[in-house]
Amino acid sequence: MVSEAEIKWDGKTYPYIPSEPLKVDPSIKFHDVVEEDLDPITFEVIRYAMWNLNVEQGNTLVRISGSPIAAFGHDFNPCLMDEQGDFVFFGPFLQYLSSVASSAIKWTLENRSENPGIRDGDIFLTNDPWIGAIHQADVCLFAPLFWEGELFCWFANSLHQWDLGGTTPGAFNPMSKDVFWEAGCIPPLKIVEQGLMRKDLEDEYIRRSRMPDLVALDLRAQTTACNVARERMQELIGKYGPVKIKSVMKKLQDNSEVAFLEKLATIPDGQWCEESWIELSREGDRNAYRNVVRLTKKDNRLIFDNEGTAPQIGGINCTAIGWKGAVASMICAQMLFDQMFVIEGAYRHMDFNPTPGTLTNALYPAGVISAPPTVTIQTIGLAGLAISRMLYTSSDPALREEVQSCMGALNYPIDAISGIDQHGSPYTSFLADPVGGALGALSWRDGVNTGGWPWDLQSTMPNVEDNEIFYPLIYLWRKEIPNSGGVGKYRGGNSAEIAYVLNDTESLEHHTCSGHTIIPGNGLFGGDPTSRTRFVMVKDANVRENFAMDAVMPGDLSDLGGEHINIAPKASEVLQQSGDVWSLAWTAASGYGDPLERVPEMVRQDIEESYITSDWARARCGVCIDDKGEVDISETMALRDQMRQQRLSDAVGLQGERATVTETADEVPVSEGLVVSTSSDGACYVCRKCRVRIQDAEKNFKTGCLKKETPVEEVGLSPIDPELFIDDKIVYKEYICPGCGLILQGDFGKSESEDIWDIRLFLDQ
Repeated sequence: MVSEAEIKWDGKTYPYIPSEPLKVDPSIKFHDVVEEDLDPITFEVIRYAMWNLNVEQGNTLVRISGSPIAAFGHDFNPCLMDEQGDFVFFGPFLQYLSSVASSAIKWTLENRSENPGIRDGDIFLTNDPWIGAIHQADVCLFAPLFWEGELFCWFANSLHQWDLGGTTPGAFNPMSKDVFWEAGCIPPLKIVEQGLMRKDLEDEYIRRSRMPDLVALDLRAQTTACNVARERMQELIGKYGPVKIKSVMKKLQDNSEVAFLEKLATIPDGQWCEESWIELSREGDRNAYRNVVRLTKKDNRLIFDNEGTAPQIGGINCTAIGWKGAVASMICAQMLFDQMFVIEGAYRHMDFNPTPGTLTNALYPAGVISAPPTVTIQTIGLAGLAISRMLYTSSDPALREEVQSCMGALNYPIDAISGIDQHGSPYTSFLADPVGGALGALSWRDGVNTGGWPWDLQSTMPNVEDNEIFYPLIYLWRKEIPNSGGVGKYRGGNSAEIAYVLNDTESLEHHTCSGHTIIPGNGLFGGDPTSRTRFVMVKDANVRENFAMDAVMPGDLSDLGGEHINIAPKASEVLQQSGDVWSLAWTAASGYGDPLERVPEMVRQDIEESYITSDWARARCGVCIDDKGEVDISETMALRDQMRQQRLSDAVGLQGERATVTETADEVPVSEGLVVSTSSDGACYVCRKCRVRIQDAEKNFKTGCLKKETPVEEVGLSPIDPELFIDDKIVYKEYICPGCGLILQGDFGKSESEDIWDIRLFLDQ
């Protein structure tokens, strides 16, 4: 690993770590005066006015930009910050951007307040991932507001812009070895000076792009959004006075802190861990890389680390800023839902300690352009699982309802396309269809098919017709995939697949970027894993000719002739020509709880709704349907008993009689299948179904389970031969109760690797 101290830039450590307190030029005076007794009605009126001005900032950005990346992908977020760059409001769009603006503003206060200075009417810009961006395509603009000579607050927004240069169209470069293969990094600079756009800097900025007119429009959209928010805040201050406005800002942060601490107080101290794998660091690589999120709860603090994560490599890395935002996005979704995403209160009680030089704390000059669709989004999924494990132990039923299995689109599958469109103009972009990700199963209900993302409240899948207007494509289908969602006591949502041919153009170039083509994501508490992402090119499918002959539109890859080619999750310059079909299917959500615990009638309804097939229901849930379409109860019970016995005979570990433990009132539920029970003999893990003693509570419960290993290519829906893309031998490890055959957890890993210690309560503290 590389030490942070070894990487320097302009005399300042990368990544940027704010000073405590901030080192700001004496010319900057902060407005921080508040009143103690704030009228509650005035508080509510101002609170919603500030929320609305922030959402208006975001909506202004979308309307002016017109970019499908903004309108459908929602790859942006506006925020309102206090005078020192701490969050007041964060917008209801991509939550993983919740780390960038604060870091960018604090860096600017420390490094730009003297030269070139910070003045009213200024707007700063950065896309530097070690200062204030997730990757270079996410451009952050931020503007100060002064009131009577004092710095009062900031407005900021971050937007994924069309193309900022680099070696590939759209900047997603699957060949990236380091940051110099990618779009350039821009430390904070003053793009607008006292109300006027710096023409020299604007020209230099858009000169980098293959699509300068659209990038110029994105830039104007972001600056206008800042100005609209500034005007609305000036109106509010003029109406209520600066002290009342600042008092509401501080009270929002304080209220969020109190609510967060109340939730933490219901959770015992402990540690929860989740890990997964990213396939290929770049085109030509054949390895899988481990990504770990570990959460420790100690008193009133949450500490996150990434110990065990692979060293930085290629262009899939994210910086510490991106990792923090990924983790915080699920804190917002699962623990701040009642605080309108005022995350500053939670940040006061969260520590982020990623190991430098790793995939999730990459040090300059590591490649980072492919971070968001790969490592960053995967980290969101892993953080959601670790937080869910923690929340399950809460004594608050409302928090336990936020427990959720692995979301769909665990990696956002980038299909970056470029060429000459149907109007004869050059273009480059990527399709936003996978925004229709599947929502994970909850602890009390099924997930939602193609329902979006839990970390983007306004997820919007673009209309097929809109994509056909923007790009030279004709869709053959966009459909949900039956059986794709992981089955469990509660079923994860199904995902979707698209397929298209070219329209009025001779060829189209694809660049792919994903990381779950071979290895799915984990289920939760014994639920089935996610499905996989799949890129397929069908050469010489000749859809038009076949349609002309029989007037039947194909609806599935199996309907297409020609050569079917699986495309690697990192591939560049893949040429689609007239007559070829391109298909993309993305990962669904995983299941929650053992599939054999699913209510048979729910399975019957799934079949009726075409969410799963009857064959899949029998194979995964042990549910038998008779000729009338009804559940055959006796056959189902017999089949399920047979499947449990088969699990016990196939698994390895300590067989034979185990002690049973009598239920007590003070047991701590730690998962769908486990409790920690304490008696005079000490604390131990106990199966909730059959009450068999599994393991001592101070040990990893998995070491007391039976274990079954299955090669990854034999797991789940539509597996792909691993030898096509990776050399690592990955297996699926199921941990089974030795008493009743209940699946307690399933993980992916190498056969020789240690069991993941994912649940650990600190009972002796």
